[in-house]
Amino acid sequence: MVITEKCRLMKIISGKYKGRKILVESESDYRPTLTRIREDLFNLLSHNNDLNIDLNEVILCDLFAGTGSIGIEALSRGVKKVIFNDIEKNHTNNIEKFLKKINEVNYEITNFDPYEQKIDILNCCNVIYLDPPYNHNFESIQKKILIDIRSNILVILESSNSINLDNLILKKQYKNKNLFFFRT
Repeated sequence: MVITEKCRLMKIISGKYKGRKILVESESDYRPTLTRIREDLFNLLSHNNDLNIDLNEVILCDLFAGTGSIGIEALSRGVKKVIFNDIEKNHTNNIEKFLKKINEVNYEITNFDPYEQKIDILNCCNVIYLDPPYNHNFESIQKKILIDIRSNILVILESSNSINLDNLILKKQYKNKNLFFFRT
């Protein structure tokens, strides 16, 4: 991606890649996760006993990766591996270019539609991060994606909607976003 007036930069917050910049297309069809939310997310994963996560042992799937900022931040903070998935090949191409530039090797990139394909790769993950496009609803995610994965995977859903979950561990609310932490 070439830096133009149609691009902006997003910084990695912490870890071994702290300060590195990810290029974000301003006119893209994704919305990058805000810095404040990314910071809170990883602080909660690192320090909340209810979540029971050791980042060094985590294999994380960023299922609707977009810019890849969640997965890249996770790699920066020492997770074992990240699986980046986005149905848009140009999104994952940009992620892969960045990862190669910083010589990162602990990742895998896939381009599947999680609503249309059974996703066996999700079963090797400890954590699945879901930040679907605006037009997706949680009921579809439950029926078409989460139904087929093994139990006890930590799922983190970023959503503008309020969702009622029986297995909710933690909810973090922001101005117009929510993070829901629950296990399958």
